[in-house]
Amino acid sequence: MELLAVASLAIFAGIISQILAYKLRLPAIVPLLIVGSVLGQLGILKPEQLGEGLHTIVQIGVAIILFEGGLSLKVKHFKEAPRVIRNLITIGVFITWVLGTAAAYYFIPELHNSSGFKIALLFGALITVSGPTVIIPLLKVVKAKRKVSTVLKWEGILIDPIGALLAVVVLTFLITSASGDLLVKNFLSSLSIGLVFGGTGAFLLHQILKARDLIPEELRNLVVLSMVLVIFAISNWEQSETGILAVTVAGFLLGILNPRGLKEIEAFKGQLTTLMVSILFILLAARLDLLAIWQLGVPGLIVLLIVLFVIRPINVFLSSYKSKLTLREKLFLSWVAPRGIVAAAVASLFAETLKDSPNFAQQAEFIESLTFLIIAGTVFFQGATARFVGKLLKVVEPDPNGIVIIGANLAARHLAKALIAGGIDVVVIDSNSHLISLAKKDNIPAEPANAISPDTIEEFETASYGKLLAFTPNEKVNVLACQLWAHEFGRNNVFRVDVHEGEYAPSEEFSLSGEGRTVFPANITHEWLQNHLGSSWVISQQEINSATELQKLQQSIKEEEIYPLGVIKNRKLTLYEPKMEITEGGTLLYLNKASSKEKVKKGLQK
Repeated sequence: MELLAVASLAIFAGIISQILAYKLRLPAIVPLLIVGSVLGQLGILKPEQLGEGLHTIVQIGVAIILFEGGLSLKVKHFKEAPRVIRNLITIGVFITWVLGTAAAYYFIPELHNSSGFKIALLFGALITVSGPTVIIPLLKVVKAKRKVSTVLKWEGILIDPIGALLAVVVLTFLITSASGDLLVKNFLSSLSIGLVFGGTGAFLLHQILKARDLIPEELRNLVVLSMVLVIFAISNWEQSETGILAVTVAGFLLGILNPRGLKEIEAFKGQLTTLMVSILFILLAARLDLLAIWQLGVPGLIVLLIVLFVIRPINVFLSSYKSKLTLREKLFLSWVAPRGIVAAAVASLFAETLKDSPNFAQQAEFIESLTFLIIAGTVFFQGATARFVGKLLKVVEPDPNGIVIIGANLAARHLAKALIAGGIDVVVIDSNSHLISLAKKDNIPAEPANAISPDTIEEFETASYGKLLAFTPNEKVNVLACQLWAHEFGRNNVFRVDVHEGEYAPSEEFSLSGEGRTVFPANITHEWLQNHLGSSWVISQQEINSATELQKLQQSIKEEEIYPLGVIKNRKLTLYEPKMEITEGGTLLYLNKASSKEKVKKGLQK
């Protein structure tokens, strides 16, 4: 019963922490560390009750997290800064290892001896990792420009297995006193095993997923999960701690092979990763000895400051020497390198191992306390300041105020022009090249592409856009477009226009499927707009600066003299949904009957 209570509390506390992170726009690791530490210090959560089960949970969690990280890497993005990424995971690892070792050895008095130097070596290896568990949520909050976020994402995912393998080799050196040549051979052997098992696993998984009748659709995600754990376990069985590289490689290669249903697999793995990150950080934070971290005192703080302001900048500027990165981009990369779950998990496991060794029992606690000091320090400091620094250095994308309109038909073009006039960024997408050319003649940004193709969605630069409106004459295409683009914009930011009055509209409980929320008054359909917009009806806009103006507009809406389409406030667009309450402030975009003058004007070309 105790085991069930610990597991249940860890899951509950983890999910609550994730919700807090979302509401406060913080990296999830911040509330996870705080909540976990508080529960542990108060004696409410006792991870030690899990016994060996804690080690197993950590290993399974790390396997899932790194596989999902590998799966999210896109080769085409790597091309934006290949040399910088390569240098950061090779030269950069060596720089961080050497300088991290020196900082711990010279500034922590208890490590001023031969065994202490070896502990410092292990600490230096542990802090080479950053990790997708912190970097990816941080990038979602910061919204850095593509090149910068690509470098941080690739570095965070690839450096985890490399840094962890380096730490394993160093631990072997500590315990066995093996020669330097043997250590190099062990490291290369570990790399080879991880690559072979990861590559083989990805190929087999692809073949299984490619066979249409082999496994039922509803079991595909679970088959992938079980295969990931098998790859991880077999690789670890062959050589200790190589599983983390194997699953990262497997995820990366599976993404390249692009089997059928990859988007669904990515979504499933993303949810699992969120769950595992939540559980692991809560459990590991709860078992922390905060007194040991506090007792590091000024020397520990100096080591943290050196990691933040000396080691990382040296690492970045040497790794990006003669690259196309600007000074501002280099400075931002120097500012951001938070450590994550792999550093925490490996440090906890290694501390337990070293406590059983007579030569290192006295100093083993420094591995865990120093590593968690670096994790907490980098996460809290960099997580809290990254967006501010990014804005200061002008490497952060502006808040997206734009909208992607699927369809370049007459009605869509009228709406696009009205939105552009209201200061909203708009791009229309349509596979019909003639309609696209008409849009461009009207100075509407337009892209000739298939909006429901995964390739279009993957290659589209969404930084300036936060919403999608499916506006085609095909209801099925509109629903499918909303479902596919919901992965980019979120389910609450995909909308569609009904094609015919009385068309199917999903109820509230089905809105979670991402079918898109219907907009505009119920009788304003695509069919109606195509027949009336630009001839008998036009799009107008009016600022709502007073209660009187608001009252007049509301009366006109009630009497169906005008039909609201949306509200623009501070260059932010809110599309009108049935029964939406319009308030004072902002500009109302609406349909009204054309005057006799407007009727004789030429509309947009059909």
